[in-house]
Amino acid sequence: MNTNSSDRPPTRIALVGGGAAAVCLLDRLSRTPGLGRGTITVFEPSGSLWRGRAYQLDTDAVLANIIPSEMSARVGDPGHFLRWLREFGLPFGEGDYAADGYFPPRWVFGSYLERTGETAVRALSLDGLPVRIVREAVVAARETDREVVLTSSDGRSQAFDYVVCAVGAGRPADHYGLHGSPGYFGDPYPLGTTVAAVPESADVTVLGTGLAAVDAVVSLAAHGHRGRITMASRNGALPAVRQRPVFPEITHFTPAALHAAAARSDDRRIGLGDVLDLLARELAEHGADPSVVLAELLSLGDEAPMERLRRQYEDIDAADTGLRVLQHAVPESGPDAWTLLRPEDQRFIRENHYRAVMSLCCPMPPANARRLLDLHRTGRLRVTGGLWNVKPLAEGGFHVAADTGEYESDVVINAVSAPSHRVPERARPFLDSLVEDGIGEYHPHGGLRIEPATSRAVGDGRAHRRMHAIGDMGAGTLFFTSGMPSVLERADDIVRAVVGDLTAATQAPTTRQEQPA
Repeated sequence: MNTNSSDRPPTRIALVGGGAAAVCLLDRLSRTPGLGRGTITVFEPSGSLWRGRAYQLDTDAVLANIIPSEMSARVGDPGHFLRWLREFGLPFGEGDYAADGYFPPRWVFGSYLERTGETAVRALSLDGLPVRIVREAVVAARETDREVVLTSSDGRSQAFDYVVCAVGAGRPADHYGLHGSPGYFGDPYPLGTTVAAVPESADVTVLGTGLAAVDAVVSLAAHGHRGRITMASRNGALPAVRQRPVFPEITHFTPAALHAAAARSDDRRIGLGDVLDLLARELAEHGADPSVVLAELLSLGDEAPMERLRRQYEDIDAADTGLRVLQHAVPESGPDAWTLLRPEDQRFIRENHYRAVMSLCCPMPPANARRLLDLHRTGRLRVTGGLWNVKPLAEGGFHVAADTGEYESDVVINAVSAPSHRVPERARPFLDSLVEDGIGEYHPHGGLRIEPATSRAVGDGRAHRRMHAIGDMGAGTLFFTSGMPSVLERADDIVRAVVGDLTAATQAPTTRQEQPA
């Protein structure tokens, strides 16, 4: 329970965005002493409160790609989601890992988020922190010495002590200017609606080869699509296949070890060699061969996409556990490793290994890999890289051009990555105003620049203690932001920072100086 303080003014907290990150924050706040009295306001203009775009109601074919035991929305309680599944008699996360039904549909996880969010709202209200839902977008922000003033799309302005930007990811970029063309779907989600509008025998091109593109293909197949499907992207890189998990105790590749290595250097940074050395020690600790992980990292451009997928599917129970140790360690230590890396090493990874790292760290469930392989075996699916142009034809359909050849397609489903700054269009006025006011600044590689330890927004060369960002809005700074484990870590960081600031303000009521970035 929260400890009320009669000496402190009510604390006003705003969450701009009401998806999964907001649920993690609310649940953490509901279990945090020392907040005192106050109010929490959640701004969410969409109809997917607590679910967000990722976990909205959709077809059963759209699966979560993280094992259920790592999808908890409660800090310090990794079994929370699994217990919820069992409470409602849902079998996901049990039985044969590689079989259909182990990974839940994403809408099921959305239902869990709804339940967790509503429970947190009730607990906070009983504890003197009532939660108010505002079904408007935030369009502007302005910081004063004592508060942040937000203006919503209905023209109302409200002041808050702390604001968290949790607006989620942007929608796919329309690289080829296809908006408005008959047969073009600019956003695959919800896929239940999209695939129902695609003729069963149509020749379909899915733009992209990442997780969203995989969702599109398996959803088409589940709906009974009989025509040819082509997945096309610039690099042709499919996500890796998630191996049967192990749960090792990480002792070498830890945040503490990474920070200790940085402390020993003159510039308080680490090199890529330092990271690889700690990772190699971790792998060796668990009997894994570091060269196996390195070979997998470098294999992305050496194998045909479907050959690589087939090999990885056959290796879900591989004797070497290196990849599984890596996938277990990265959510916890990856953001620390990345922010401590020297800029030249960050640049090297982005330019040479970004897709490979994302492929290995954000793999697909085995059931999805099996569906892709089955479609390929029967001649209904092909995957191609070297995509360079798509244009609508006057008589209908599309002309697709790639390095591997040119062809025509009836339907195009856009499932490419979000725009570089990962800002949803509806949230752009809000983000632009943060930048214009100096509260934040865009990171050249995505989202807002943030202070790694606290997720405070950085603007005008300093971290602003009243403004935080979570999820894809921190992608440029942290690199690893996808998946519930990462969101949960950031929610914990933010709540700790808020409580620490409130405690410091109570002990020293004079205005504090902002911290340098």
